[in-house]
Parts: sequence; structure tokens; C-alpha cells
Amino acid sequence: MTLFHFPTAYFIAGVLFLAMPSALWLLLRQTPARGLSLWSSGGLVFGLGLMLLGSRGELPEWMTHGLANSLLFSGAALWVLALRRKLGLPMPVMVLILFNLVFWLVYELFHSWWVNPTWRFLWSTCIVCGMLFWVAGLARELGLRRKSFSAKVVTLVYMALGLVLAVRAISVLLGLTQPEAMHVDVLSMVVITMGVLTSVVGNIGFLGVVLERVSRKLLAIAQAQARQEESKRLLQQITQLERQRSVGQIAASLGHELSQPLTNLHLIIDRMAMAQENHDGRSLADDLRALQRNTQKATDILHRIRTFIRTQDIQFEPIELGQVIADVNDLIHDLSFNESVHIQVTLPAEKAWVLGDAVQLSQILLNVLRNAIEATHGQPDRRIQITVRREKTSLVLEVLDNGPGMTPDVLAQIATPFFSTKPDGLGVGLSIAQSIAKQHRGSLQMDNHPDGGARVCLQLPEWVQHRAL
Repeated sequence: MTLFHFPTAYFIAGVLFLAMPSALWLLLRQTPARGLSLWSSGGLVFGLGLMLLGSRGELPEWMTHGLANSLLFSGAALWVLALRRKLGLPMPVMVLILFNLVFWLVYELFHSWWVNPTWRFLWSTCIVCGMLFWVAGLARELGLRRKSFSAKVVTLVYMALGLVLAVRAISVLLGLTQPEAMHVDVLSMVVITMGVLTSVVGNIGFLGVVLERVSRKLLAIAQAQARQEESKRLLQQITQLERQRSVGQIAASLGHELSQPLTNLHLIIDRMAMAQENHDGRSLADDLRALQRNTQKATDILHRIRTFIRTQDIQFEPIELGQVIADVNDLIHDLSFNESVHIQVTLPAEKAWVLGDAVQLSQILLNVLRNAIEATHGQPDRRIQITVRREKTSLVLEVLDNGPGMTPDVLAQIATPFFSTKPDGLGVGLSIAQSIAKQHRGSLQMDNHPDGGARVCLQLPEWVQHRAL
């Protein structure tokens, strides 16, 4: 047994308690881990206490007795605070400071005034033992909450150290061993061995607790990002399908619109063929110009349709709202003409520019106009008013129809995904329109106009850089 040098053993245990949490803190200092600083500080303080405890006979008594035991208590108290913080259990630091003061006063009572080494040893050992059991209990609770294997490891090593200290205290109480930390016996050696084991395994276990939590956070972030990407992809697909459905619903009108220039082309070609057969000497310049004009018109119509329904990434660029309105009016012109709906457009004197995606903004307006056209059914004079106005730093595109307006029930659910008042409606048009408006840092509001009819207002930030170009 004399080969086991206790001061050296205490010093080694203290150094390990200093080194392990320092390495832990350096390893995870960039990680936002709750309680890491408290846990590392507890190890440093506890390790310093062990080193002072092992320096008895070489340093003043007030350092190797009262201060050393107070540091042991403080280190364990910091571990308690660290684990309680991880569990989300607030605890006033002042309580532990007052408890530490009481612990030190009672210890000094047995050490300096009412000199009783047995009670002094039992008091300090039992208090530190209780703190270690507290640490083990909190680690167990943490392990149960998070299903953490590392927290269970921390529980085992601190519980084991506390049990060994408890057995040592009982042995002193029964007179089986001496009440002195430097007394050489089997139990003292076991205490030192468990202290070394706790300094290593306990800190590695806490490292595991932190890394498990960080890993769960990173996994949750990755899952959230995956869900966002999936939602974005699904929204793009639904938006694309809704655009195609919109074009499908006005396909008859588009067919009629295309039939006009195609019929003109057929007539012009026939006329040119007849002129050639009759050797008509008149110039073919007028016919060629008409041929070119009608061909271009058919091409423009097909281009608008293809641009509207194709899949593409959002491309934000300066857009003039008047041009968006004109393009959508061209796309829906034949539908409004066949339905005998008069669409009136009022634009500000100065062109209204926004930063956005022309196709997506066109989709908002097309959805709104289709709904407005349907809302005017049954009115003797079917009218839709489109107005663009400035409000501070924003532009407001307002669509007002002269239909009966929306009922309170419809207003409460309007733009809710999959809600529709139409038997064949999907209920996604206005919901998609609102999502597009938000992507453009704007909003889409729907209500009833005080003078009657439904009103839809698209508000977008005005883009003013174009004035400097």
C-alpha cells in the first residue's frame, strides 16, 4: 500500500479534472451547447479542490482544508447548474452560494473552533457525496428525456463515485477507518481510482450528451430544409398544373382567337394563287404584308401561351405592370369578348415598375380575372375595372367587378387551399396567387367593395431604380 502515494494520486486526479473539461470546452467552444461553460467550470473548480486537498502539509491549512472542500462543493454545484440548465430547470445561483457559505462555516466550526476530525470529515464527505448523487439524478433525468446513452454513462460514474464516498463515510462513522483524506487504506484507494475514472468518463459522457443534442438539431434542421424543399417543389408543380388548367379552361377562346389569323392566312394565299392564275398584274406587296402580319399575330399568340404554361425557375427582373395587364388581356381577350364582359384599365401617368417574375404575376392576374368574369354572370352590363395606383412606396393593382360580391362564409375561407365555390374547381388558384404575392414581398387581399362587387388588391413594392437608367 505504501507504493500508492496519496498526494500524487490526488494531484493526478485534480489535473485530470482540470484538463478534461478544458479540452471539452476547447473542442466545443464553437458549438452553441447549453450548460457547456458551467460544466467545464465545474470540472476546473473541482480539480483545483482535489489538488489543494492533496497538498496538505505543504500549503497553509486554510487552503488545503476549508478552501479545498469549498471548491469541491462549488465544482459539484456547477455541474448541477449545468445539468439543470440542459433540463430547462432554472435555479437561482444565490441559493448555491448561500449553501456553500453554510457548508464552509460548519466545516470551519469542526476544524478550527470545535475541533472534531470525525465530524469534519463526515460533514464534508456527506455534502460532497450528496452533490454527486444530485448530479447523477439530473443526468438520469436527462437520459430519460432525451433517450441519451451518454447521459446514462454520466449517471453511472457519478453515482459510483458518490456510493464509494458514502461507504467511506460509513466506515469512518463505524470506526473502521481514519477520518482523514490522506489515510492509506483500500477504500481511500478506491475513492481516488473512482475520481480518476469519473474525471475521464464523466467528461467524455457529457461530450456525448452535447454531440447527441447537436446531431439531433442538425438532423432536425436538415429534415426541415428537406420539407421546405419538398413543399417548394410541390408548390411549383401545383402552380404549373394550375397554369396549364387555366389555359385549358380558355382553350376554346384561344382556338377561336388563333382561327382568325389562320383563316386570314388561308384567304390571302388563295387570293395570291388566283392572281397568279389570272396573271393579275397588280402588286403582291399588300398581300405579302398581310400574310406577314397575320403570321406574326398567330406566332405571338402561340408564344404567349407557351411562355405562360412552361416550367421555369422564378426570375426576378424589372416588370412594368401595364405590360403585364396588356399581356393577360391579350390572353383572355376572346374569353371576355365571348362573355360580353367589358374590361376597363386605368394606369397612372408614369409607368408602374415592380421587381418580379412576369409569368407568375400574369398568373395572379389571370386567376383574378377569370374569377371576376365568372362573378359577373347574370349582370345586364358586365364590367371589370382594373386600376393601378401608387400608395407610398408600393403599387396597388386593383381588380373590381360588378358582380354580387362574396358572402361572409366565402370571405372567411377565400384563398384557403382546396376551397372552391365552383363544382369543378380545385380551390388552389387564389392560394397559389397569395403565395406568389408573398414571394414578391407583397400581399393579395380580397374583400367586397362598399359600392358592390368583389375587389381584389395586389400590393407590391415599387421598383424605382429604373428612373436612374
